[in-house]
Amino acid sequence: MNLSRTKTMIPYCVMNALSRFFQKISHRQAIFLGEKFGDLFRVVLKSKVARMEKNLEMAFPELKGTLELRRVGRDVFRHYGKLGAEFLRFPVLSEKWLRDHVALEGVEYVRTLLMQGNGILSFIAHFGNWELISKRLSLDFATPIHVVTRKIRDPKVDAFIRDFRARHGGALSISSEDDGIRPILKSLRKNEIVVMALDQSAAPPEGIPSPFFGRLAGTNPNVARIALMRGIPLLPAFIARVSRTDHTVRFGPPICFSDCPDVSLSGPSQVQWMTDRCTGIIEEKIREYPEQWIWMHNRWKHSCEQGAILRK
Repeated sequence: MNLSRTKTMIPYCVMNALSRFFQKISHRQAIFLGEKFGDLFRVVLKSKVARMEKNLEMAFPELKGTLELRRVGRDVFRHYGKLGAEFLRFPVLSEKWLRDHVALEGVEYVRTLLMQGNGILSFIAHFGNWELISKRLSLDFATPIHVVTRKIRDPKVDAFIRDFRARHGGALSISSEDDGIRPILKSLRKNEIVVMALDQSAAPPEGIPSPFFGRLAGTNPNVARIALMRGIPLLPAFIARVSRTDHTVRFGPPICFSDCPDVSLSGPSQVQWMTDRCTGIIEEKIREYPEQWIWMHNRWKHSCEQGAILRK
């Protein structure tokens, strides 16, 4: 037996098995078990818990050493447990369930931008159950939706998620490592929707420092660069869990380069302004629902000052 090959198959087989299991039980049971999986991972993944607590203390200094810090940390893991359970249940989430439990706000911005014929470039964060955004939106719009993603290290798990998203999540995946911006530009020229996450650490020279919770965080500016290149606005899209089974998706309002108060800014400075503006909006959403963001991610890993505190 090839032990190396067997080892690489384990995560893929586990995901397949969990997917089948979660699709056979009720939604409430799945959410309950998702929470319990979150509690289990919080016990097992000690290094992730330590990073999460450090990041929470850095973003919310008033939580340091409090019971509230532990509560938020517990709810972060439970949130991602529920998110995973919901994602694996995508094949059995009916249109009625989606319309009843996932509300849309600001959908008029989507309609208006599509009518303009330049495509939609939308930015999201790993916040709420972001995978539900495209699944819910695809019920009301026949326009193809493309999600720009980084590859997962395990190629079989990566392929499983991309295929699962395409068949059941209402969106096709674009690999940021392999495909570059060409498929993004092609999709926009065809008046389609492209979604890019803007809350992961990006190392220089690709990443640029952008303020995030009072510290500089290396941030990928490609969303802003593409918008500037195409002469189009950026559409914020965020989803928040508002109860155990209910979500609200909010779109817009679109952010235009003409919104910049300094009309004299050059191209790179415009990109910096737009990146900072989008990062600020992400921070606002996280402050509203802090337990629904991926605090285990080392967001401040890369910046020109390695996460230095901003000077006022």
